[in-house]
Amino acid sequence: MINYIVLYLYLFSNSLLQTILNKRIKGLIFIAFIAIVFVLTIRGSHGVDTEIYLTFFNDIGKRVKGYDGLDLGFLYISTLIKKIYNNEIFFLFCIAFISVSLKLKAAHKLSPLPLVTAFVLFGTYFLSLEANQIRQAMALGIGLFSLHYVIERKKTSFFICIILAATFHVSVIIFLPVWWLYDLKIKRTTLLAILGISFLFVFISLIEVFQFAVRFSFLWGEFIFSKLLNYASKMERVGFSPIQIWYILISIIFITEQKKINDPKYSFLLNLFIIGISLNFFLNSFSYMIRITYYFIAVEGFLLAYLIKKSEMVTRILLFLLAAIMLALKNYKYINANLEYFL
Repeated sequence: MINYIVLYLYLFSNSLLQTILNKRIKGLIFIAFIAIVFVLTIRGSHGVDTEIYLTFFNDIGKRVKGYDGLDLGFLYISTLIKKIYNNEIFFLFCIAFISVSLKLKAAHKLSPLPLVTAFVLFGTYFLSLEANQIRQAMALGIGLFSLHYVIERKKTSFFICIILAATFHVSVIIFLPVWWLYDLKIKRTTLLAILGISFLFVFISLIEVFQFAVRFSFLWGEFIFSKLLNYASKMERVGFSPIQIWYILISIIFITEQKKINDPKYSFLLNLFIIGISLNFFLNSFSYMIRITYYFIAVEGFLLAYLIKKSEMVTRILLFLLAAIMLALKNYKYINANLEYFL
């Protein structure tokens, strides 16, 4: 457990320093990269899915024929890693190196305060994604990296990135419409309305509707159909939780500050975030499917960095500390729910 606490405190202290100085600090983002990759590499076989991935790595070359074929990118890169050095720790290191570097590169390109973005991003996702749901973490990294191609209007590069990401986790296909969101002008009142309406679905169960749709739909392929059918049989509502209050609060702040920041990149990222939060609320009935909203919600750290950058000293420190407290509470809850992971 001490590794995770030290990493959190390191990212917190350096991000706070960047918040106070309100400027990029050369070298610290690289040190943060080393620290995150190191912790992910030495985690061993603990975790919800880590042992499954290690078993998969060890089985490469033995029973690959049983692989479903939907994640060929992950299969090929894992096979290459094994050919270079057949070692579990080396495997975890390479995967972490690739996944984390993509996200930090995206932060470097798109965020005015990359350390703040990294702190929010990894404080929110790295325990549940980077250390467990490895394939989706890598797809998320490619997805975030592809955003600068949207801003630069490089269509081919963007779509190649998403197709590549889909070979690691097919759920990233939901990110394809992002290309058309950059030029989409959405009024603040519309964003607030979308947010409010979607929040109602936190209290409305759609499980029966989804189960009916899956069972009587002929549009799915055999593999996707069986997987969705399995998910449908296990559906559980997430229900109301304090994190939803945070999402509402921070979304309102982001929306109301849009005019003050007056940056098309911020407006684009805001569109992504509100779509992600709205989907998260709407899919509250489907605990398994909420994971697809991560691709959008992951831009929260970028938006917070823009907000901090444009704020006065006291305001930006308060904003950062508020976010840090929320991250600490989320991680505390995660630790209590998965205590064996940290022992």
